[in-house]
Amino acid sequence: MKKLLLQSALIGLLFSCNQKTQEQSQMEASMAIYSQNAKVVHALFDSLENEDLDTAASFFAEEAKFNPPAYGGKEWNKDEILENYNGFMQMLDNIKANDRDFYPTVDSNFIPDGGVRIYANWTAELKDNPMDSLKAYEVFKFNDNNKIIEVDEYMDVSGFINKMMSLSDE
Repeated sequence: MKKLLLQSALIGLLFSCNQKTQEQSQMEASMAIYSQNAKVVHALFDSLENEDLDTAASFFAEEAKFNPPAYGGKEWNKDEILENYNGFMQMLDNIKANDRDFYPTVDSNFIPDGGVRIYANWTAELKDNPMDSLKAYEVFKFNDNNKIIEVDEYMDVSGFINKMMSLSDE
């Protein structure tokens, strides 16, 4: 009898140790959504590097908005986002998003909420002159269809403009 009780207790203990908590299940589901959305941002950056504006456009929802890093900058809609990307593609060559470090955005309980934060180091060429190390931090928010609905971008815009001006004067 004692042996039977001990075996039952051990089986119960093993069974309870293998059960996922609701928090663990929620975290796994949230990280799966984050992973899907991180792939979207990777693909967006790849399309920009390949100067493929049509593919880049496919990652954005129609109601997408973009908050540029410029002081006093106004929010852009999807068409304005694509115009901005096209302007960079016309002006710059060999655009690259290097050193891509991805992290999930989190809710108030520190549970991933599906958004993607990325630190990247952008490089390009202007008239065969290298533009090195434009560090950027971007936050992407998504809808349920894994389409980008909002981007917040942070970088040294004045440094970028100064570099472009100095290279265009050469």
